[in-house]
Amino acid sequence: MKKISVITPMYNGEAYIRQCIRSVQDQSEQNWEMIIIDDGSTDRGPLICEELSREDDRIRLYRQKNGGVSSARNKGLDLAEGEYVFFLDSDDMIHPRLLKEMVKQAQGYGCELVFCGYTCITGCPDGETCNENVLRWQTAGEKEVKEWFHKKYTNEMSGIGGKLIERDAVKTLRFDERLSNGEDTYFLYQLVCKGICSAYTSSGWYYYRMHQESVTHSADIRKADRYYECSRRIRDSEYRRGNLDYALTWEVLLTGQIEKNHAAQRGNRGIAAAERKHPMFRRMYLSNQVLFYSCFYCYPLYVILKRVMAILQDDLHIYSMKDVREAFCRISGRKGDSRMKREIADVGILTFHCSNNYGAMLQAYGLKRYLQSRRIRTDIVRYEPVYMTGRHWWIPYSPIKGVKGRIWGVLNMWNGFLAHMRMREDFSRQRRNMNRFRFRHLVDKRKHRVLFERGLTRLPYRYYVVGSDQIWNPHITCGLRRAYFGAFGNKQKKRVIAYAASFGSSELDSKYDREFSELIGHVDAVSVREEAAVPYVERLSGREVTAVLDPVFFLEKEDWRKVETEPEREGFIFLYITEKNEAMAEYARRLSHETGLPVVEVRATMIGADADFEVDHRAGPSEFLGYIDKADYVVSNSFHAVAFCIIYRKRFLAFAHSNLGARVRNILKIHGLLEKLYELNGDSAVDWQRAREQMDAPVDWDEAGRKTKEQTKLAGGFLIKNIGGIAD
Repeated sequence: MKKISVITPMYNGEAYIRQCIRSVQDQSEQNWEMIIIDDGSTDRGPLICEELSREDDRIRLYRQKNGGVSSARNKGLDLAEGEYVFFLDSDDMIHPRLLKEMVKQAQGYGCELVFCGYTCITGCPDGETCNENVLRWQTAGEKEVKEWFHKKYTNEMSGIGGKLIERDAVKTLRFDERLSNGEDTYFLYQLVCKGICSAYTSSGWYYYRMHQESVTHSADIRKADRYYECSRRIRDSEYRRGNLDYALTWEVLLTGQIEKNHAAQRGNRGIAAAERKHPMFRRMYLSNQVLFYSCFYCYPLYVILKRVMAILQDDLHIYSMKDVREAFCRISGRKGDSRMKREIADVGILTFHCSNNYGAMLQAYGLKRYLQSRRIRTDIVRYEPVYMTGRHWWIPYSPIKGVKGRIWGVLNMWNGFLAHMRMREDFSRQRRNMNRFRFRHLVDKRKHRVLFERGLTRLPYRYYVVGSDQIWNPHITCGLRRAYFGAFGNKQKKRVIAYAASFGSSELDSKYDREFSELIGHVDAVSVREEAAVPYVERLSGREVTAVLDPVFFLEKEDWRKVETEPEREGFIFLYITEKNEAMAEYARRLSHETGLPVVEVRATMIGADADFEVDHRAGPSEFLGYIDKADYVVSNSFHAVAFCIIYRKRFLAFAHSNLGARVRNILKIHGLLEKLYELNGDSAVDWQRAREQMDAPVDWDEAGRKTKEQTKLAGGFLIKNIGGIAD
């Protein structure tokens, strides 16, 4: 029995079919059959296939009258004899090791569906792409595969090309020959609905070509109602199942397809009118609805709005008018729609999830996931005050007291706005990546957003966990804030726990002592992130204080890889700077010269090395994790960059932050890695020899991992004990 049946539909594929077949013959996995279905070609494509089939009997050609690509693929499924089927279009190619690597994943992890990323080509793939050695795979069970299809990897799972599928999972499932577009997407949707396991690698080992004459580019087909049938079917199916979040994804896609095709061809008004009546249309952002209406009824306005919203779309988190009315009812105290009630959680986390900062968002995710793993119903409270969110607006704003502070604030707003406009596309993309992570992994964007502290009095949670970031750093929160001490009245509130709260240093300025002493009295159990801060908090609170690990350590490397996005490149030095530091930049430059590796710098703010490095201004938390995971060396003065170097077991060198160095020093001390901290000796010059020795110093990662488990066990015990018995 053949291991793999490669199914290739062909219609007038003379130009590329030879390359397609050769790419299959060059596979390191040789136990295959290639079934080519000629769908009524009028060129020499079938003759080329016959010629090659005489040389290799594993290649089989079948001819049929022109019935469309779905008909050809169905014929291939009927004829397939392999344990797995693999779909390859006649004008595409695949990497020489792809089939072998896919089968290895399918058999090793029991995956019914294995797929990879795509690379668009014009000729043959270049040698650098073909010689890629490392594949990083992600695997998912039944529930997560659905999340992949509807949310995470919608683009990658919309086409059938490059998909290896277990034939027993397919059984009688076939492509719908009535669909003129999206037939492969709907086939995969039906497969996912069966409940399958899957594996995916982002490496683009499937090489595809785009043609203007292809079926999806046909103007006649685009005008037909059938062109939208796939998206409509999936939306309606998920709507009937009650999966409104998934249904909304396909509603946005569907309306986007109709809008795009009308903009190109000025048709489909009847289709648009029908779609506006669907219940999911009213659940889209108001901005999406406005665009849709303007496209059909005021096209000049649509052109203007489209360009503006391309830049500002991440700031337009406006829901339908129904949601606006509901939010108004909550704020004003009026009775809202009873249908909007949702199951409440027992624990609400108050933290910096709304800050576009890698560490702030990742620590929030780690804490939420840990509590949920202990069967505790947990939400991150959507407390998003202006003093936290304003600094990430297009015109950045942060309230500062005093006349001098206000003058400085106005200048900062102006300078920030100019900087954002200079890099508007990058800035917009980064905000999109930040929001994608926030709304996918941290909060439900349909839930009520609290803008002011008084809004916390109406929340339903019994337990509040404050932290685990610099929530007690007045330089970040523009003064000490009562909300982050749980100092608000709420009838439902039973207990407030501070988990891994931080000042960023060992203590506050003495002018805050009295205020801090009063606020800490509202916290029922106190833990801090830096051991050096314990004496200060104990002195002002008069209670025992525990030092605990940052919650990112609750999750292991495999857990974090599920939410990371790998960069397309390999072989580089990763640089992340949280304050201006010429010594770090010079060290990275010297390391690059010595190793021959380029420096890739990521920036979450305008602060950077200002050196001749490759800079990624667009990275969100997922991309940040991917860079650390794939880097050969990491150089940073960021606490969370160092934390993830420990989790991922990377070769790194940490530089001490001028004001916040206690955080990095503490985490390295806990893991016995203080030799990885480079501290300048009174000047800005780096002792290259000493720094390189510290970078290359061997690390007993097993011992470091043991210390992590030991500390997280204690930290988790503190957290669960003080939350109470709700985890039982």
